[in-house]
Amino acid sequence: MIAIMWQFDVKSGQETEFEQLYGVDGEWAAMNRQTRSYLGSSFLRDQNRPSRYIVIEYWSEMLVYEQHRAYRSDTMASLEGRSTALVESVQPLGIFTALDVPDRTGPTWSQRSR
Repeated sequence: MIAIMWQFDVKSGQETEFEQLYGVDGEWAAMNRQTRSYLGSSFLRDQNRPSRYIVIEYWSEMLVYEQHRAYRSDTMASLEGRSTALVESVQPLGIFTALDVPDRTGPTWSQRSR
């Protein structure tokens, strides 16, 4: 399993719209749920700097993630375009091997059944 992490610095006043786009019920997660290899996301907001977010996506393997990006490139480009109006900066933090992941239930995980 891999974990792909990004840090987003959101423009002041755009936090709610950003959360609606990238959160568990957002369009980004909905697009990812269209493939079985997407295992879920963690969506984190910094308590000391509320405009900073960390998004972690969990995928079964890198190859499937890359295929998903290629297949859904038009949808991703559209969502990323909308994101541009909401964020000051986005920084990829890396691709990690997920060694110990909590159970995939609860509000921080996307649900495929939605």
